Amino acid sequence: MMQLIRTGALAAVVSVLTAGSALAQPSDRQLDESRSAARSLSAAFNFAAEKVGPSVVFIQRRDLITPVRRDIFGRVIQRGEATFRDSGLGSGVIVSEDGYILTNNHVIADAEQVEAQLQDGRSYIAEIIGADPATDVAVLRVDAENLVPATFGESDDLKIGDWVLAVGSPFGLSNTVTAGIVSAMGREGVLKTQRNSRGDNRVLYEEFIQTDAAINPGNSGGPMVNLDGEVVGINTAIFSKGGGGSIGLSFAIPSSIVERVLDSIVESGTVERGWLGVTMEDLTAEDRVMFGDTEGVYISTVMPESPASKAGLKVGDIIVSFDGRDTYSVNRLRNSIALTGINSPTKLTYIRDGEHFEAVAQLTEYQTYERDMLGVVALPTGFSVLQLRPEINAYLEIPSEVSGVWIYGVEPGSQAQRAGLKQGDRISRVAGKPIEDTSDLSRELRGLTRDGVRLDIIRGNRTGRTTLYPRL
Repeated sequence: MMQLIRTGALAAVVSVLTAGSALAQPSDRQLDESRSAARSLSAAFNFAAEKVGPSVVFIQRRDLITPVRRDIFGRVIQRGEATFRDSGLGSGVIVSEDGYILTNNHVIADAEQVEAQLQDGRSYIAEIIGADPATDVAVLRVDAENLVPATFGESDDLKIGDWVLAVGSPFGLSNTVTAGIVSAMGREGVLKTQRNSRGDNRVLYEEFIQTDAAINPGNSGGPMVNLDGEVVGINTAIFSKGGGGSIGLSFAIPSSIVERVLDSIVESGTVERGWLGVTMEDLTAEDRVMFGDTEGVYISTVMPESPASKAGLKVGDIIVSFDGRDTYSVNRLRNSIALTGINSPTKLTYIRDGEHFEAVAQLTEYQTYERDMLGVVALPTGFSVLQLRPEINAYLEIPSEVSGVWIYGVEPGSQAQRAGLKQGDRISRVAGKPIEDTSDLSRELRGLTRDGVRLDIIRGNRTGRTTLYPRL
């Protein structure tokens, strides 16, 4: 009986479909128009893929592995020769004739060696120029000739429904092109929050382009392009159901962010983040109605002597544009501020008491403001210190009873780092002499000789000693 019902149902469906097909038979003219539209779209895909193709690279990361043999107690009894082993793959895109390549930080982070293979088959060991974990962007460079750099497009001009292509090396299959549409703009909360060494939240600067173009492991770092073959994003992340493959939820860093990070890394090897000195809140639906359907960001705090304070901003102001970009969310404004050059005048528009005003803010770097506020003293051996006192302890979330000289920062590769000093250590004695404040420390280190000097350190509930040598 089941079989008869199924067969009958299938026959009925086939009959209906056949009748419907006969009634909906397209004319030759309609078929020609449909084919022409499809060919036009194919031609646009062809053009975009061919334009960006020579700029896309396959990236292979390698780690240095030293094989060891251990006895039954786990002790090393023999070490082998260290060799490089493939440990990951990804994609990248050439952005200049002199060899600069963009990729994701997570593709090359902590790699001992990075190899970039060009579309024409040439391979080069790439130099890591710099990386910015906060945006997941990294810049490499290869010493090669006859490179074909990609051109950037305006990611801010993208609209939901626009066609885009994703190009890269998914699962190592180089020069793979997939197509999809822009599904959403300004997507945030895709990647996790990070925390720095002092425990402060350090949120990744997220403003992703979401697409249904297939992006898979190995695509990371490759370009997302528009139909003009211009780079409008760097493919970065996907949502997956555990198998690691695409389910139509893919994300790319917009070129508006990527270009600023690229310029900063090429210029200085790092990214200096602008700081305005406000805390902000998104407007609620009720707020928007109250303020006349305004899209903007509400200022809830203005820090004293900050760029915002000096520009005349006040609590209750609503910032509606920053550096020419609409500020419809806290996330978008925070990204714009962070990626704006420091010490450069930046125009912003805000609403106060129903009226629009313009101001010019000269952004600084937050660490500069913090160092000045805390009275940080830089020392020539590669570390900086501050004097603990109640208000500073409260700011740094250090117990109020803790006092003395506290290490604020240690430069990578410095004599201080070689001595094992770390942020958060307290220096209690130098050469056996008690250290009460930063003046004592500066005085004792002023006559530092090649023999070095002994430091007594307090780290949490433990004490220790180390020897600090002068900078060579």
